[in-house]
Amino acid sequence: MPSKDPTRTAMLVLSYIPFLGLIPLLRKGSDAEVRWHARNGLLLFGLVIAIGVAATLLGIAVPALSLLYGILMFFVAVLYSLITILATVKALQGQRLIVPGISRYAGRR
Repeated sequence: MPSKDPTRTAMLVLSYIPFLGLIPLLRKGSDAEVRWHARNGLLLFGLVIAIGVAATLLGIAVPALSLLYGILMFFVAVLYSLITILATVKALQGQRLIVPGISRYAGRR
């Protein structure tokens, strides 16, 4: 069931905003659910960064593929935006969006 606490709601929303997800993670009074969503949001953003770095290095190593960088990053950005919007909505409803390969690490310490 969704919480009516405005601070908790704000922390859940911040969890899926890049870099601002550190605020609910480092906040001492936050509950386990908020910390899980903060970790999940940061892991998702970290994956986007890793894909961007890998695509950049591939574009440098093989200049013929450098055109694909823009196309790849466009699709990654759209997919990331859709996932974070859906995850934020589910978090506000008191649920979790499980992203295969990513979310299993959000519960670890």
